[in-house]
Amino acid sequence: MRGGHFWRAGPVEDEKKSKRELLQASLRLVAYLKPYWLLAVALLLIHLVLTGLGLLHPLLSGILIDRGILAKNYRVVAVIVLVVVGVTLVRAGLGFLYSYFSHWVGQKVILGLRDQLYGHLQTLSVRFFEDKPTGDIMSRVVNDSEQVESLIVHAAETLLSAILRLVLIAVYMFVTDARLTALAIIPVPLIIGQIVFFAPRLRAIFKGVRERVSELNTFLQERISGIRIVMSFGAEGMEAEKFRQAARNYYEAIMRAVRNFSLLGPLMGVLGGLGGILVMYYGGRAAIRGELTPGQLVAFLGYVGMFYAPIQELGGLFGNWLPRSLAAADRIFEFLDQKVKLEVRPDALRPERLDGRIEFQNVSFKYDEQYVLRDINLTIKPGETVALVGPSGVGKTTLADLVSRFYDPQQGRVLIDGLDVRNYDPTALRQQIGVVLQEPFLFNTSIRDNIAYGTPEATEGQIRAAAREAGAAEFIEKLEKGYDAIVGERGVKLSVGEKQRISIARALIKNPAILVLDEATSSVDTPTERLIQEALERAARGRTTILIAHRLSTTAMAHRVVVLKDGAIAEQGRHAELLERDGIFAKLWQMQAYLPEPWSGDGTLEPQ
Repeated sequence: MRGGHFWRAGPVEDEKKSKRELLQASLRLVAYLKPYWLLAVALLLIHLVLTGLGLLHPLLSGILIDRGILAKNYRVVAVIVLVVVGVTLVRAGLGFLYSYFSHWVGQKVILGLRDQLYGHLQTLSVRFFEDKPTGDIMSRVVNDSEQVESLIVHAAETLLSAILRLVLIAVYMFVTDARLTALAIIPVPLIIGQIVFFAPRLRAIFKGVRERVSELNTFLQERISGIRIVMSFGAEGMEAEKFRQAARNYYEAIMRAVRNFSLLGPLMGVLGGLGGILVMYYGGRAAIRGELTPGQLVAFLGYVGMFYAPIQELGGLFGNWLPRSLAAADRIFEFLDQKVKLEVRPDALRPERLDGRIEFQNVSFKYDEQYVLRDINLTIKPGETVALVGPSGVGKTTLADLVSRFYDPQQGRVLIDGLDVRNYDPTALRQQIGVVLQEPFLFNTSIRDNIAYGTPEATEGQIRAAAREAGAAEFIEKLEKGYDAIVGERGVKLSVGEKQRISIARALIKNPAILVLDEATSSVDTPTERLIQEALERAARGRTTILIAHRLSTTAMAHRVVVLKDGAIAEQGRHAELLERDGIFAKLWQMQAYLPEPWSGDGTLEPQ
């Protein structure tokens, strides 16, 4: 009864879906072997030869007993021993070739997969990275891709080898004694049932394991990056407890997987042993009656043991390797299937130089369901410096991000030199735009490399000229290693002001037509602010500049000030004009102009 209480179509449908996804993920992974198909075929052939050689041992043992030891034929014994030695040496040589080149193929595939994954990530919009923790992204690129290798390297060989051995061994056993063969295969349906039962559950469990690994990586990445905050607030104990909880979550997830696949192996072993016991009992009786020779019985028992080995390998494949690797592959393909990226037209323009005219035409933009910008109409002339001011969260940075096309507006258009930014190749467009962020970010390399970042062809003279223009040359040259000094992760070895001036130099060395300065002086003291303001004024000359101002003193250098309120333009004009109007800008200016008087230390307040 479909409407009845006991109808359970949901789990069945979920299991069918899981099997479809398993097949699709497997086929996608196999596709990565295409560039190496010739070597993969050669490896498969080597593996089949190794499989065939491995099957000779029980047969040779039977011949040794019947025709050598029992017949007291020492020549046969010597020949069998020499054959065993030869087979062993050949297997060792082929085993080395197979192991080395199979892992070589696996690592090449993983290298290509990581390249594709990282390249794809760079095509996604900034919004994707705002929604995904850095540690989770790192875990998928590094850990999950590594987990896939065992599947790519061993799955096909294990599957084909196991099937081949099962067929060959079954044929030998059936030809030797059909009744004993029938007894040996009695447990096989039960073993297959175990594999079918455990495989989909283990895949779901291992996906949970990969997620716990990702959470652990995310936690570590965030806490190590924010170690100064942790120490400043004396939160080491609290963070240690959080880490223990994250580590315990991973431990519990992995132990859940261990319990399941550890149970699968012994269960298969018990059932396989049952088959061996039946064969041993009835085979022993047959040998006593003279229906089997001692050598045939020994060989048959050897093949019974070998018969269950490939079944157990298939159990390990479907109950451990495959679920573990496909859980990791699922997470990788989840990123590769992401469509949160900007559309790039096939005929996108790659201008060598822009004039720098920027127009916002009826632009509205929202994050999720909340509008940040509403019906913005604004034109910035080439070479003009426009300051954007307003309360936090009003859309100043978003407006600048639309120029660099980190996002596309939901309504309206952003034009540069009269063309919609969608007509430009994003990478080529951003080469024409220099950006200095509120929080300067430097890479853990030399000052020289940080300045030349994005312009690797820059000469030493250009690097030093950019540093001078940004007001950074003086402090750089005082460092022991000068431009070769390593700045540390995120530039931790430098002050905020020093990092900011290097950021300005990095933007200037591109000689951009458009400059975006995102609250570049909001995190520094007053003397450093003056140095940076002087550098910004030099940088803005002759360039279209969008100045996102938190400290309103920087707006004095702008040709025009645009005040945003509730996502719309509330007022605009020159700095002095807006002060005279006594509007929003004037009130903001008055609020910032008030400074508390410093403490003199003797119980009185002194004017600043």
